[in-house]
Formats: sequence, structure tokens, C-alpha cells
Amino acid sequence: MTKSVKKDIRLKGDTSLWALIIVFSLVSLVFVYSSSSRQAVMENTTTFSIMLKQMRHIIIGFVIVYLAHIFPLGFYRKLAYVAYVVGLGLMIYTLFGGITLNDSTRWLSIAGFRFQPSEFAKILLVLFVAKTLEDNKLGTFKDFLLRLFLPVTVFILPIMWEGFSTGALLSFTVLIMLLVSQVPFKYVARAVGIVILLAGLSYGGMVLHRTVKKSTNPSFTSTSRLATVEKRIGDFLNKDKEEEKIENDQVVFSKVAIATGGIGGKIPGNGTLREVLPLSNSDYIFSIIVEETGLAGGVVVIGFYMWLLYSVVIIIKKCKKTFSAMLVSGLGILIVTQAMIHILVNVGVLPVTGQTLPFISLGGSSIMAVGLAFGMMLSVSRALENERLYELELTEKEKRELMKDETEPKS
Repeated sequence: MTKSVKKDIRLKGDTSLWALIIVFSLVSLVFVYSSSSRQAVMENTTTFSIMLKQMRHIIIGFVIVYLAHIFPLGFYRKLAYVAYVVGLGLMIYTLFGGITLNDSTRWLSIAGFRFQPSEFAKILLVLFVAKTLEDNKLGTFKDFLLRLFLPVTVFILPIMWEGFSTGALLSFTVLIMLLVSQVPFKYVARAVGIVILLAGLSYGGMVLHRTVKKSTNPSFTSTSRLATVEKRIGDFLNKDKEEEKIENDQVVFSKVAIATGGIGGKIPGNGTLREVLPLSNSDYIFSIIVEETGLAGGVVVIGFYMWLLYSVVIIIKKCKKTFSAMLVSGLGILIVTQAMIHILVNVGVLPVTGQTLPFISLGGSSIMAVGLAFGMMLSVSRALENERLYELELTEKEKRELMKDETEPKS
């Protein structure tokens, strides 16, 4: 490959992805600033300070995007299996040595830097699955179980133990990757059946144990997020609105914020529910966006994620290799699905999950992990551009040689 081609495409990639990164960053700064009144009062700080903190996260995210997008795909191929081991090790260590916040142990602190390993683990697992699918050693159901199903299950279980919705999101992402891959559908169907059977038996056993012991707080489930998941689903299905108002004020306030937004909203900075809505700048930032920009603003934000999905599909269609296609599809599905879950929770269609709005909600770990995902997708699109330009150079060279042969006098 010529030096000119390398120099020409070094900072390039899919322009839609770069545009979306910038758009998400601007939306994040505006609405983190606008929605942080409650947190500012609780932490005795200012909304401007919180916005500056988010700006630092975004700048770090940009650096991660840049660094990730300049690495060649060969680097990610070699990293895949090591990434799996590192990610699994981080999740297991978090279970036993992590920091507990909000009744869940999801955080680690290294050299004073506190982060959520699960945010990065999601990206690492997608990388592992993409590499495993490319290796194409899943000829039998036994191979599928040993090489893919069991490693993925072992990886997801520690995540699901302290963050059920994150584990479910990752499971859904892997499932979609398998469905669009060349893995026989019967293998996938059997694996899903095994998961449903084991999950049903496990949960049924815990319910039976609880019934026999006549205990509402068994020691086994009290160490996990199962009790929280049960409560959230129960609250979601609960028809007693007065109890729902007491138990889930964030759900009620979120619905009120969306309902009062109207078509055009109250203009950013003029929302009122941000003063009382818990987690208004993270788990419920979409409701504040709708309150202040109306239905129109909410549709635009959803449109941005649909734009991302469309861009991902375009990149996948250009991919000639399994690894590239699976990596982009997995990362794209992960981001878009998380965004849709966040939005559906905010409008009251799904139970509370704690999922943030990717690259918009307040949070350092999430911004950096999504930045890594964008960088990896840009690396794929950059490689595709590299191949296209190289082919064009070869074509031009061949044309020049052909013209030279035609103009040379024949002996």
C-alpha cells in the first residue's frame, strides 16, 4: 500500500459517525447543564461545575475515539481473546472487591480513578464474539457450546449478578449478532432454550426456597440484584397508582415531565421537573429533553440514534470480512438498544432499568466506553476507505500501463 494512501485516510472514517459524536456531545453538554439542578443542590455545587465535569468526560471520550480509530483491525483481532480474559477478570474482581453504591457493587477504584467495569466489559465481549464468529469453528452444536455459548454465559453472569438490565442488554446484543451471522439458527434456538430452562429452574428453586422458609429476604437473593429486579417489575405491573407514586416518584415525575413538554417544549433551562426528578441528568435525561424541547426534540433525539443505526447498516454492507461486519453490528446494536431501553423506561413502557442515554447522560465510564465503541466502528470504516482508495490507485496504475502499451510502437 502506498504512502500517499496511508497519509490520506489516517484521520478519516465514516463522516456520519464523526457528525453523530459531535451532535451527541453538544446535546449532552446542554442538557446535563439544564438537568443538574437537583444534583447541584444535593452536592452543594453548581450546574456549571457539573457541566464542566461532563465536558472533561467528553474530551477524554474524544481522545479515546481518536486513539481507537487509528488502530488497524489486525490489532483488534489479536486483542479479542486477551480482552475477554481481562474483561472477565475485572467483572469477577468487582463482585468481591468493588465499591458499593446505590445498593449495588458495580464500581472499581484504581489510582483514584473510579469507573464501572461493566461499561467496558460490554465492548470487550462484543469484540470476542466477533472474533469467534470469524474463526468459523462452530461446525457442530458441541463446538458452538464450548467455543461461544459457555464463554459468553460465564462472562455475562457476573455482570447480571449486580446489574440485571446490563446483562440482559448484552445478552440481547449477542443474540442479534448470532442471528445475523452464519451460525445455524437451530444452534441459536437450542441455546436460547437452554438459557430459558436454566433461568426458569433457578428462579423457581429460589421462589420455592423462599416459600418453604417463609422468608421475604432470603440470604441468597439478598446478595444479588434479584430482589431489586423483582420489586421494579412488581411496581411496573402494580395497578395501585397511589402506591406507585410513593414507591416510584422518579417514574411519576418522568411521565409528568414528558406530558407537560407538549409539542415545542418549555425551552432548555425552563423545565421545572428537573428540580424534583431523581437522576434527572442520567437515568431520566430523556424526560427532561422532552419537557424542555417537546415532542419535536424527543423525536429528533430518537432520530439521531436511528441515524446511527442506518450508518452502521451502510458500513456492514461494505464489509467483506466477518470480523468487521460482526464488530460493527454488535457495537451499533448495543448502543442503539441501550438508547431505546432508556427512552422506553422514561416514557413508562418498560420497568426501571438504570440504563443511561449513550453519550448524552452524565457519566464518565459510559462516555468513555461508548467512545471506544465509536472508535472501533470508525476503525472499520477507515479500513474500508483504505481498501477502496488502494483499489482505485491500482486501477489508475493499470490504466496508465495499458495506455503505455497501446502507444508503444509494435516491433
